[in-house]
Amino acid sequence: MLFMTDHLLEVGLSSSWCLMMLRRPRSSPCRAACQRIGIDPLCAPNLPDSCSVSGQVTGVWWLRLGHVPTSTTGSMTGMTGLRSQAYAGGVSVAWRIMNSPSDGASGSTQARPEIELSWKRSVLNGITPELQGLDELPVIDIDPSSRLLTAASPVLDQMVAKLTGTNYSLLLADRDCRLMYRWFDEPKFETVMDSLGLRHGANIGEDSVGTNALGTAIETRHGIVVHGTEHYIESFKRFSCYGHPIRHPVTRRIEGVLDITGIAADANPLLAPFLVRAVEDIEQRLLDQAKASERALLAAFQSASRHRQRAVAALGDDIVLTNKAALDLLEPGDYALMRMLMDDLERTPERSAEVSLSSGASVHVHLARVAGAGEGTMFHFEPVAEPRLRSPRAPVIPVGDAGTPLLIHGSPGTGRSTEARRIFGDSADYFNCADAAMEGEMAFGRRLRDRLANPAGSVCLENVELLPDALVPVVVESIDAGKGPRLGLTTIELEELRGAHLGLATMIVERIELKPLRNRGAEVSEIAMRLIRELNPAANVRLIPSVIESLATRPWPGNLHELKAVLAHVVQHRSAGDVTLTDLPEAYRTSSGARQLWGREQAEHDAILAALRRCDGNKVKAAQELGISRTTLYARIRALKITGF
Repeated sequence: MLFMTDHLLEVGLSSSWCLMMLRRPRSSPCRAACQRIGIDPLCAPNLPDSCSVSGQVTGVWWLRLGHVPTSTTGSMTGMTGLRSQAYAGGVSVAWRIMNSPSDGASGSTQARPEIELSWKRSVLNGITPELQGLDELPVIDIDPSSRLLTAASPVLDQMVAKLTGTNYSLLLADRDCRLMYRWFDEPKFETVMDSLGLRHGANIGEDSVGTNALGTAIETRHGIVVHGTEHYIESFKRFSCYGHPIRHPVTRRIEGVLDITGIAADANPLLAPFLVRAVEDIEQRLLDQAKASERALLAAFQSASRHRQRAVAALGDDIVLTNKAALDLLEPGDYALMRMLMDDLERTPERSAEVSLSSGASVHVHLARVAGAGEGTMFHFEPVAEPRLRSPRAPVIPVGDAGTPLLIHGSPGTGRSTEARRIFGDSADYFNCADAAMEGEMAFGRRLRDRLANPAGSVCLENVELLPDALVPVVVESIDAGKGPRLGLTTIELEELRGAHLGLATMIVERIELKPLRNRGAEVSEIAMRLIRELNPAANVRLIPSVIESLATRPWPGNLHELKAVLAHVVQHRSAGDVTLTDLPEAYRTSSGARQLWGREQAEHDAILAALRRCDGNKVKAAQELGISRTTLYARIRALKITGF
């Protein structure tokens, strides 16, 4: 147990005795507190020396209860906050008494705020104190080569050597509170953990098992001790747990949490500094890993920079290196594009591509992982075209022959109407098939027939999937005849069309597919700036790289419509200068962490996801169905960031 002041008491009550633990058991304020609640302190006989009542070390008193009325709270003058918990076999009451350090005449009784809030979160998560097992919860596989386990393993081995024979146990969880490591010197605790289904890969967060030193440490983001009845579920009340988060020294992000657990009666405040020291050792090893990676990346950059005329850049987790040629070539938005290209180096350590930079320059880029630098990557740029300024709106681009019909398809919000107007121009006649419901099928059909009978100009039918079935043959006849106006159609993805509408769409061989915004991460910077100019032509703003990266990695279920709404919020608050994360709506200020997948990787992602769903998350069966090894499947799940299984 941890005691933050000299006047802090922990009281556990039974029917006629209570066990009180305090730092200075003979201090006057402590005696006064006991007297005010009707307790006569009696020194317990035959206590071990470590639990003496000398007042110099933590003391343990057995106290005989005086008269405690039914309305206990009312008889406790100057005291507030009684916590009691009913459970099978009796009633347990925990009182915390904090006396005033000035005169000892007043105090308060209340649960620790962090425990109080943790219990409230546990209730909101639907956890019951009688929780018996978590077999229905998903268990993920742990990567033994993960950065956290690599750094922690030597420290854990040293801790095991020191804790063997002490009846204490060790637990390590990742930042998502998934168990990565378990070691038990106390069989009772191992039995409890197994009975609850808390094995490797299981979630031990507050949302699964309520208040505990691992989950609560993640929530509070600082070290915490949870004693006995402070645990939320009954199974943990026999134990005292010490948990402390592990932070990466460079990024300051929480990487995981380390815990020491023992029988509540054996609680020792010296375990807290022992745990903190172990956490510091793990953090130092994480730092050493980072330093070694940075040194390797710096060496590779210095070697590549010998050719001063070649644009070279190096990107690591928290480091960016460029030579003068690259500094002149790259703009802030290009660094977000480079990080997205880095995400594609999961399957192969190097690749080449031709990309367009923010300046409009087309460059050939070769990127490769640097050995020993983690995800550190070297970039070599070779310009293939002179930089040119891009116009806010691309010119009208003819597609196919003048009389060839064109189909523009994509999910809602991908800009189908905008693309149609870009191609056909403002002089075309536009028919929104959704108007047929309001205008009436006959009136809409008559107007459509009349226009298709006139071969002049262009006609664009928007939202063809909403065209009444009876009017589909009218459009089919016009296409078959080949004598009508230039025809354009916009619709949803072909895979979602059915019946006559699918037949109509497949008649058109000239097609433009508009990809969802989530798959256009490399274009997000350009798209966003174009939308900003549409929203406010006078806006003179610049999107900094962190903003571009945040926007580029979001799922965007509303596609361009959603992005436009976000940027409308931005231009309302900023019309000039740098757009930072704080200028975005709060829900959009952090990256979703989703990788941008294209082509074969997207197909692979979808195939693995479908197999896992068919196999109810069973990875062995899914691997067999896909014809790959279980190890390969795990590697691809990590690389493609497939979660939930």
